[in-house]
Amino acid sequence: MSVLSAGQKFREAVATEHPLQVVGAINANHALLAQRAGYKAIYLSGGGVAAGSLGLPDLGISN
Repeated sequence: MSVLSAGQKFREAVATEHPLQVVGAINANHALLAQRAGYKAIYLSGGGVAAGSLGLPDLGISN
């Protein structure tokens, strides 16, 4: 049985999904929800996670 690394899974998704949709998540819970919804690639940013934890708006768009 072969276990693929995260990098190998990403390269495979880039090669097979056209286009590859990458969704941003503000925390690990949202990333799990996106994974369950079928997204093949998800990104988290340290600043986004920290801001989401503090309840700050994303990029100041909503204020």
